[in-house]
Amino acid sequence: MRITYIGPFKAVDVPSLGITAQHGTPIEVPDEPAARLLEQSTIWAEAKAPKPASKTAKEGD
Repeated sequence: MRITYIGPFKAVDVPSLGITAQHGTPIEVPDEPAARLLEQSTIWAEAKAPKPASKTAKEGD
């Protein structure tokens, strides 16, 4: 599951997973620990699905 740290700091260590989560950057976490982290709804949020890349420039320009 992809989750995002939205808490007050620039980054936090998650020792049980051996990772550092940067504020606003989605991370991939196994479902069970992700569910536990998401219980802290003011600190963690489920990551939004990435938007598909849109083509705004014409090819060959």
